[in-house]
Amino acid sequence: MVLLKWLYDLSPFKHLELSPLLGGVIAAEVFIVGFILSGTAADFKEAERLPGEVVGSLDSIADECLIMDSELKLPQARQCVLLLADIGVSIHQWLLRGEGFDDVLDLLRRLNPLFMVFAPKIQAGFTTRLKGEQANIRKVAIRMDTIRRTSYVSAGYLIAEVTGLMILVLLLITAIGQLAPTLLVVGVITYLLVYAIAMIRDIDNPFEYHNGKPGAADVDLAVLESCESRLRGLAAAMGADRSVEERSATTLAP
Repeated sequence: MVLLKWLYDLSPFKHLELSPLLGGVIAAEVFIVGFILSGTAADFKEAERLPGEVVGSLDSIADECLIMDSELKLPQARQCVLLLADIGVSIHQWLLRGEGFDDVLDLLRRLNPLFMVFAPKIQAGFTTRLKGEQANIRKVAIRMDTIRRTSYVSAGYLIAEVTGLMILVLLLITAIGQLAPTLLVVGVITYLLVYAIAMIRDIDNPFEYHNGKPGAADVDLAVLESCESRLRGLAAAMGADRSVEERSATTLAP
């Protein structure tokens, strides 16, 4: 844009006279961009919390499984922890690839048979908590899918981009003043408008991972990766403890 402005000012083409209305048009564009940015930023801040909420629910269910494995020696408790790890992996892969949402919901439903085994053996409050955490994971997953599919005010994007383009054209053909200050002002205004609109487009979908890699305006999923390794390590420890107990019982048997 700076190069075009420099060439146009040196050319014999006719220039428009600088009008005070140009400042008003730029102020209106800034207002529109700020309005859209405030809306997308709110969704982005919400999206940052969602992976952590999923991990919190997975860990809460895993804690209940630890208690049941320790007190009741239920083998289904370890199966539940392994299933929780699979749920975390499926959510992580779904967010990275953009497909597999139905697999996430299917894995969540596979918790139901395990909860049916737990229900007669534990207090009703614990069962309610397990079902509540399962429902929370499902609700958060659906919310993440909605954020991915929904674009914030498409008409607002259109008017911001069209108005921004018109402002750049006006800056190009308007005689603002001396060449050096003009180029500086045009460059700064162009940079701000183009970068702001591009940033809004980027943060509008905080779960958009190109080639499976997070970008500058994507939610970090490291918390899901650490949750998977933690749950699998927990399940391995539960299996090891069970093996030690079985060997001890066999040794003490007459």
